[in-house]
Amino acid sequence: MSMIKDSTMQEIVEQIGRKNAILLKFINQYTPTTWLAIQANVRAGKAKALYAVGDELICNYTFNGVAYQCPWVVVDNDRKCEWEDGTLHDGLWLSMKYATPESIQFDHPEETTVDTATETTAQDGWYYWGKTGTTYTALNLSTGDTIPTSGYDSIVKCGINDVNVLKFGYNRWSHSAYRQWLNSGDEFGEWWTAQHLGDVAPNELNTYKGFMAGLDSDFRSVVTPIKVKTSCNTVTDGGVTDTTVDTFFLPSVEEVYGVPQIADIEGPYFPYWKQVTGFNVPDNGANNGRKIFALNAKTSARTCRLRSAYRGNSNTAWYVYTSGGLDGNYAYNAYRCAPACVIS
Repeated sequence: MSMIKDSTMQEIVEQIGRKNAILLKFINQYTPTTWLAIQANVRAGKAKALYAVGDELICNYTFNGVAYQCPWVVVDNDRKCEWEDGTLHDGLWLSMKYATPESIQFDHPEETTVDTATETTAQDGWYYWGKTGTTYTALNLSTGDTIPTSGYDSIVKCGINDVNVLKFGYNRWSHSAYRQWLNSGDEFGEWWTAQHLGDVAPNELNTYKGFMAGLDSDFRSVVTPIKVKTSCNTVTDGGVTDTTVDTFFLPSVEEVYGVPQIADIEGPYFPYWKQVTGFNVPDNGANNGRKIFALNAKTSARTCRLRSAYRGNSNTAWYVYTSGGLDGNYAYNAYRCAPACVIS
């Protein structure tokens, strides 16, 4: 009687393990499950075995009193996430398959008109411009300097020393209205607060509830706040990297398999987007696989915001265009989104 080699036994054990994982995944596909059960599987280290990249998990999203079935696509099943306490954990990374019904400003223009009858001297922390028609002239006032009352149609100010933020909005994810909306379940008018001096409320503040208000509570309960890194612009923010703690977040250019402005800061890329685009290397070009359609009207692709800032200016934020290509424009433009999150 011949002996079974250790290497042969190990191979048999591995084959049985693979077959059991496949069987378990098959059973789960046809067995009712809960979000808590999915979270338990992730915490048990079974995410990769049970949930393939491209799988869809369904919850409801309620908008204007209508509950839509909302698929969340597995975009990565083999990537650690960092919790707020700095510890690393297994995570199941998801992204909405369809775009939100809501369109939100990334950030509102931050122009405040000065009442020169009551504000006669420059206040600490503010930057001032004289405005004539569409022309802005920097006044370079120091705190306590007299504000000029003639020679301009009006005097305007901004809490950030950049006329483009004043006119077109701010492209910093950590300060954005979009981030606040995604991470709130508050009522109309209650999900936004100013993030810096001169910050202005988005146009949609009183039109929509916070994003999380539309999601099933059992789904919300298993989504984990994680640390998210975003590169800032080099004009007003010095090109630093912000780290925020977000429950829901907009994907970055790198994560949707676009060309990163700085590699390995806002990534790595989600395997799902490489899979559906078919690109061999990251590419910003038009692509049918990267088109995102609307949850409440699945007939045409919609422009969807990303969290990445154009690093070369203060006021342009990236998006996925209706062609599936990547580009960007003024932060004050209101677009839909397909946010991401992690179950961990």
